[in-house]
Amino acid sequence: MAGRGRRQRRPRGHGGTVAAVAAVGLIAFSGPVTEVAATVTATPTALPAVPAPAAALPDPVRVVAVPPAAPAAVPPVDTVDIPRPRPIEVAVRPGVPYGVMPDTDPPPSECGGYGNPRRILPGVVPGVASATVSWQADGDADVQRYRVQAVSQRLVSGLQPDPPVQIAAQPEDCVPVTVAFAGLTSGVPYVFWLEEEVPDTFGVLRWVQVGTSDAVVIG
Repeated sequence: MAGRGRRQRRPRGHGGTVAAVAAVGLIAFSGPVTEVAATVTATPTALPAVPAPAAALPDPVRVVAVPPAAPAAVPPVDTVDIPRPRPIEVAVRPGVPYGVMPDTDPPPSECGGYGNPRRILPGVVPGVASATVSWQADGDADVQRYRVQAVSQRLVSGLQPDPPVQIAAQPEDCVPVTVAFAGLTSGVPYVFWLEEEVPDTFGVLRWVQVGTSDAVVIG
């Protein structure tokens, strides 16, 4: 009984050791807890979605249409002047009958019928070192004389010699005019130039070429 009344006492030294061990364990455990807490703190936290405020819309624009311009006044159809076809009158030169072509041939002259400008084709008859040239006289009253030149068609070196020349007077009647050449070179072709001596607008006489012959070979 006496033994039951005694209370067992724990040694003081063991209690201090347990407390120290518990303290060391708490200190050792505090390191990993701090690292875990830091890791949790660094993780981003999703925030709740907040609806954006509605944008303020402008007031509706009112469009005012411009009324179209009034159309131009159109005259009534019955007042429009419509052109009517009219006959065409053609003035015809007097003296020409309708439907007949006019005669454009020059009227015959009393002395050869040469036109203006005059064109006379002289005829040439060759001979032995000679030639005879003839043509119909010109009926123009301004013609004073005729000049015929025998131009050789064979060129020589250097300056060409002057061609032989024959002068004939204007006859009073419409008769043929004839000139003769001598001393021409046999076997050489010649072209004969025919000229008329007529006054110009100031009354000065001058030679005007009115015709040439074909090349003729002298025998």
